[in-house]
Amino acid sequence: MRDSQNIKELLKLRPDYMGFIFFDKSKRNATDLDVDLLRSFPSSTQKVGVFVNAPLEEVKGKVDQFKLDLVQLHGDESVEYVGELFAVGIKVIKVFSVGESFDFNGLKPYKGLVEYFLFDTKGKERGGNGVVFDWGILKDYDQSVPFLLSGGIDNENVEGLSELGEMNIHAIDVNSKYEMEPGLKDVELLKELRNVIPE
Repeated sequence: MRDSQNIKELLKLRPDYMGFIFFDKSKRNATDLDVDLLRSFPSSTQKVGVFVNAPLEEVKGKVDQFKLDLVQLHGDESVEYVGELFAVGIKVIKVFSVGESFDFNGLKPYKGLVEYFLFDTKGKERGGNGVVFDWGILKDYDQSVPFLLSGGIDNENVEGLSELGEMNIHAIDVNSKYEMEPGLKDVELLKELRNVIPE
């Protein structure tokens, strides 16, 4: 999200989270965000800053500037990097791109340092590829840390979430399938999502 009016319209739907990408190479890079608007968000919607291999001081600065509730790390951030954010009270969502041969053992060092994992589709971009991965792979995950599910979720395939049984899914992360253009969401389509998402 980056357009003030679009943000205000989406807030009326009371989403649990709203994301803002701080990555220069992204076509959704959130430049010129309205600081006052973000700092006055309702407590019902948490603000998530999305970063890719950003310097720690940059992440800390954005958290302070926009009063971000969490940061979503979409790069190759080390356990030490995440630990430094954890040490100063910054809540982290650590993203992992999942392919057919994904090894969930790589998550173990991050446990205790992150609020959530986010599983996205492994693709040419670091997110926003709009492609679904085989959710069956998640049966190999030990479910010890709640996770967000991302990657090509839309109003047609979201019902498939009901097949994941007792998995520790905290939320779904939707993006490109609900865009009219990068960073601008189709609010009407998101209204429909609320009606079709499984309980």
